[in-house]
Amino acid sequence: MMALAFASSCSTPSSVALISIPLDYKTMAEPGDFPSLPACASLSGVEVVDGRAEKTIGKRFIEGNASTVVPVTTSSDVATWARNGALDILRSSGVTIGKPGAPVLRLAIEEIRTNENVVRRSGYDGRIVASGQLIRGGTVLWSDRGNGSAENYGYSGRADNYQETLNHALDRAVLGLLSRPQFRKEICSGQR
Repeated sequence: MMALAFASSCSTPSSVALISIPLDYKTMAEPGDFPSLPACASLSGVEVVDGRAEKTIGKRFIEGNASTVVPVTTSSDVATWARNGALDILRSSGVTIGKPGAPVLRLAIEEIRTNENVVRRSGYDGRIVASGQLIRGGTVLWSDRGNGSAENYGYSGRADNYQETLNHALDRAVLGLLSRPQFRKEICSGQR
């Protein structure tokens, strides 16, 4: 009887349910991941838009069973979540926010992709593509695209596993943009 209970607790599920994940930003990056930007690095503001064509954030599936694929959604405001993350990353990188005359950072979230591969537990992977621009007085000073990816492992269908995966992917996408040499140059240009 004990063997039967153990075997059933370790079995692979036959289906997965639709889920909606709330986005809740918390920094996943380590202190050494943040670029050391020049002391003059400042922005007048940060604007973020959700520019995704596909509004689902990913899919769940049972490993080896293509008929079990279901979408993963969020009811959260993606732009607000990404802005919270970008502000946290910028401040942790030493950027002053709210300085008059400094450029505005505009970010567009172009893609969010997660995969939850369900076996007994789940493997999670996520990818975020974002574009960024530094703009002052209507002039684009810098423009680029970045992406970040992350992996995770844990219990199936858990919001915290999705959040950790997506937060880390967002960290990596934004940190990649901040590390670009042209960004580092233009964030200080024309400032007194």
